[in-house]
Amino acid sequence: MKSFKRNIMNRSYILSSLFALCMLFSMSCEDLEEDPVGLLSPEGFFKTPDDVLIGVYGAYSSIEHEAFWGRKLSLSLMLRGDMVSIGDQTTAARRIEIDQMNMSSNNGMVSAFWPKGYQALAAINYALEGAEGMDAPEEQLNPAVAEGRFLRAFIHFYFVRLFGEIPYIDAAFSDPALAYTLEQNPVDKSYEGIIADLEFAKQWLADVPSARWRPGKGTAAGFLASVYLTLGDYQKAYEEAKYVIDNAGTFQYALEGEFADLFDPAIPESSREVLFEVDFSGNDAATSIGGGNPSTDYLASVTGPRKDERFGFGEGWSVAVPTLAAYNTWDSRDYRKSVSFDTLMTYLGEDTPYTAWGDIPLNVSRPHIAKYYRALGQSGAASGLNGRDSEIDFPVMRYAEILLTAAEALNEINGGPNAEAEGYVNEVRSRARRELDGDPANDRAFPADVTAGMSQGNFRNLVLDDRRLELAFEGVRWFDIKRRELGVEAFGASGLEQQAFDPSRDYLFPKYQNDVDRNENLDQNDHY
Repeated sequence: MKSFKRNIMNRSYILSSLFALCMLFSMSCEDLEEDPVGLLSPEGFFKTPDDVLIGVYGAYSSIEHEAFWGRKLSLSLMLRGDMVSIGDQTTAARRIEIDQMNMSSNNGMVSAFWPKGYQALAAINYALEGAEGMDAPEEQLNPAVAEGRFLRAFIHFYFVRLFGEIPYIDAAFSDPALAYTLEQNPVDKSYEGIIADLEFAKQWLADVPSARWRPGKGTAAGFLASVYLTLGDYQKAYEEAKYVIDNAGTFQYALEGEFADLFDPAIPESSREVLFEVDFSGNDAATSIGGGNPSTDYLASVTGPRKDERFGFGEGWSVAVPTLAAYNTWDSRDYRKSVSFDTLMTYLGEDTPYTAWGDIPLNVSRPHIAKYYRALGQSGAASGLNGRDSEIDFPVMRYAEILLTAAEALNEINGGPNAEAEGYVNEVRSRARRELDGDPANDRAFPADVTAGMSQGNFRNLVLDDRRLELAFEGVRWFDIKRRELGVEAFGASGLEQQAFDPSRDYLFPKYQNDVDRNENLDQNDHY
């Protein structure tokens, strides 16, 4: 599957990046072809549903790029949450700004992943415009359109939560200047576009996609559940989550038997638990698509311990490191803790516990994240130096999240938990207890099933904490803090991380200042 993907995306990356760059940056395209209109006009290039898919696949190249999920966006989400803070204090200031709630309007992380996201949107919209009026049966054309519309919703969903009022771009631009005249949408209008795109995707995507890096019906419904949970529409959040649960057999979803397997680079590509993943191809930066960090991830690099000698690909960089409180408050009886944290490295040929890592240059005496660096090293999967350019398959949404979403929504609908809501949490907890020796008598006793009869508030807090533990370091925690407005609590004196959190500013990132300067209709967020 990876070789197929690499070949198709090699072609689609070049084409869609060309479209995006020509539209967004006013590049001169006159010398690219003898007949540039035939290449760059949608009606000239997109003649079949397969052509539409080629354009859509180009968007995956932007999503997997180092400037988007490969480092800039994924690292930003980790650092913004309350479980991770900067380890190496000499790292780039743009990262420290995000961690310390002190972002400038020209933050270097935003200036990378904002334009990369809009480049992906340009490729998607160009392909979707090419599909309009195409003479093809809808059962052939609409699944390709649905894949594009899912990706369009996916990017906008991240951006509206991070930036608030943004342009919702659902059309291609023949004149690049038009991109800088767009009005920014009220947040609810952006969500209307996101929901419409996801509803179309849910209708037309396959029950079971060809790979987990592509969406299916259940993926679209899962993201709809997340959208409605974010909006506080708990009835619809429950309905969408329940749709996924009720059709789990048809969609081939189930909890992975072994929690650790979710972070083995060789397994998530085919894991039944993964609804959607970002699929990186190891050691391909120099030989594959486009150059300049395509399909290149640094998640292992930025989370691994500095000076670690365990693995042949080299040390990590101790950038995104869990807070000590995140580690100490996690019950050690929970198997997921040992999967999520790295506490022992090899330094100068000796096994060295984390309590001594502060004596190592550019390291810090805190356990590190194990889901990427250690998991990659133990798997022996392909990787570049320091674990960059790895074979990691990053699970963006898992079936466990769907179960917890349904539980949280039911609690809000009913004014407290019922047996169904408790059952969904217990499913997730049961997997965390499970020993894979086939003998239930050997299963762990912790975490125990939910105590029946909890109050609504206590069950709400329980589900949020189960999400924090189950989905630790997977880009979910910050959005849970934001949608529940927990910033003051999470970063206060009794929180897992102490930062000067300002609720009037820090629930939003600053928008890309270059676009704010160029577009008089785009306003910078308050206090930036």
